[in-house]
Amino acid sequence: MTEAAVDVDGVEGPADGLRAVFEAVEDADAWGGDEQRRALHDRLEDAGVDHPTRPATAKLTHDQMDLLVDLLNGFGSRGELLEWQQDLVIQTVGQLEDSWYSRVASSAPTVSALLGEPWGTTDDMPPALAREVRRGIAAKDLLPAFHAGHAVARWAAVERVDHLDDDGEGDDIDPIDPREQQYPLMRPAFGELDGQQEAALADLLEGFETAEELLAWAHRVTSASYAEIERSTVTAPYFEQPLRRRLLGTSPTPEETFVRESWASEYLLPAFNRAADALGKRAQEVTAARGFRGETGSGSIT
Repeated sequence: MTEAAVDVDGVEGPADGLRAVFEAVEDADAWGGDEQRRALHDRLEDAGVDHPTRPATAKLTHDQMDLLVDLLNGFGSRGELLEWQQDLVIQTVGQLEDSWYSRVASSAPTVSALLGEPWGTTDDMPPALAREVRRGIAAKDLLPAFHAGHAVARWAAVERVDHLDDDGEGDDIDPIDPREQQYPLMRPAFGELDGQQEAALADLLEGFETAEELLAWAHRVTSASYAEIERSTVTAPYFEQPLRRRLLGTSPTPEETFVRESWASEYLLPAFNRAADALGKRAQEVTAARGFRGETGSGSIT
């Protein structure tokens, strides 16, 4: 698909509630602490997002809100940015272009704005400019991707009406609380994929003690990418000697860290993105155990 889908018959959906909350908060200083974050989630509920009949879409909206707040706050390192991008892969259901991930993580001015400090060839990054760049990325890239993610996920969202059944026997059935669900989009397959991707990225950034560990990791990447990574890309970390030297060792130099992060942004994250896109229309939705607060673990937006 080449653009974000629109809601059917003009009916507003959870992504529109997210947009309304985003546009209502103009002061950048309001984004940040846990108290402000909780207030934004409460505002989503006040906007009518938490419809108990389709909790999966509400779960997705709340998880997307966390990613939006993270972006507007900025990141402490490029590695932290890559970890956020991996979460974004899941919560947008792979609906950003593959190239977006490498483009954002490789542009010195963009990374500088996301970190709020000079990086690479960028010598200066005024705080006001950094804040405006982050806002621009949120408005231009994230909101359309969130919208497209909802367009993919909504058709498979289960309508849960047990709590509305007047003919039910025994105690009333409580509606499902979206924010207490374990899995992204309430889909275990996405929870599994998220965990595999998170671990694969973390291991790459940390490095490997031996060539054997590197080979075992390369095999795991096939599963973490839902076999969407190219075969030659899987073998490159072993056969390309300069790359292999920079991936071995768990106390990387700044140069080795840069190479690992760059390889992740160029090859790993785009493959992860394609995996989420491939899985998006196929994963089955289930209700997770009550009392567990979930964590927030090719696309097509042009």
